[in-house]
Amino acid sequence: MEEDGRSRSTLSSSSIKYPNLMHNQFLPSLKQGFKVDDSPINYTQSWVQNHNQQPRSDGQICQEISRRESIIDKNQDFAQICRKAIRDLQINGGSAALIDSRNNELISYEKKIEESESILISIGPCPVMSCSKHHEASKDDVMDLETGQYVDQNSQFKVVSPKKAAKNLPNLTKSPILTANKFHELANLEENKPEIPAINLKIDSTYNLTLQEIHSNFPETENKLVKGFISIQANSPENRIKIIELLKRNNKEFVLSEAREDRPLKIVIKWLPIDQDKEELREILESNGFKILRISQLRNFREKTLYPYFLIDVVKTENCLNIYNLKTIKHLRIKVEPYRKKNRVTICYKCSNFHHSARNCECKPRCIKCAG
Repeated sequence: MEEDGRSRSTLSSSSIKYPNLMHNQFLPSLKQGFKVDDSPINYTQSWVQNHNQQPRSDGQICQEISRRESIIDKNQDFAQICRKAIRDLQINGGSAALIDSRNNELISYEKKIEESESILISIGPCPVMSCSKHHEASKDDVMDLETGQYVDQNSQFKVVSPKKAAKNLPNLTKSPILTANKFHELANLEENKPEIPAINLKIDSTYNLTLQEIHSNFPETENKLVKGFISIQANSPENRIKIIELLKRNNKEFVLSEAREDRPLKIVIKWLPIDQDKEELREILESNGFKILRISQLRNFREKTLYPYFLIDVVKTENCLNIYNLKTIKHLRIKVEPYRKKNRVTICYKCSNFHHSARNCECKPRCIKCAG
């Protein structure tokens, strides 16, 4: 087929050859005259540098500080979560690859935090003084209604109202505070005043004559009735001895009271043999510096047997309490305890009366059965 004297094959072949011919003719010239233009990239970089070098407004600096602070807070939260995940993996035995991945993630968070902190340091404080986020709220330079003066923000001196100002009070001499102490009289007592034990006179038909004689010789003596006896309280130890001699000359029955410091220290020594000799035990204790009044072995009156316990009366001296420190006697381990007296009425083995012992009794001996 022909079209205007030309066939399709001729057109197609010419059309195919023409581009190739054009390409072959103009390609070397394009390659020789074409240069790669990097001007957009350079322009962008130069614009960023110039933009960073341009002075920014106070509002932009405040926004940049807030943005950096939010970045720091967010990365700190991520870093804390990452540390916890690493700790859990180490405890539960996680894989080393996963732990390394978490460590790399943590390092990236820490780098972002350090980068933001360095930028904040380079920026400095927020220049916007009215920013409530970066600065505390402060009053404007207006007149203070309380003081009636203008406040200078740059001054360290703070003006306060007269109601809040400190006042120079005069130095007044303060009078001592009077307190009601009902025991203040005890402070006036003599500390070393000895206690004078009483003399308990047994009442008889002529007790009034005896008291008159005592009162005439010792007028400062006090008498009172206690548990069926007349308690005679002398004002001095010398007068007490003279009253005792007077009662003995008149053959009167009486009982002597003991002062607390005169009463012996009663202790019990345990874990000694039952057949322990009392005299030998006395010599051992006296060799240790203790003064012994009496040693008696405790017994069971119902079964009529002896206990391996020894009741000892020790004179109260400066070292009498050291007897509790004894641990061994005759190479035997012992135990020293205070004597626990039974809650019973004391009976005298001399006059068979109550509330006193035979050691201080000056009454006539009486039988416990017939009182004869």
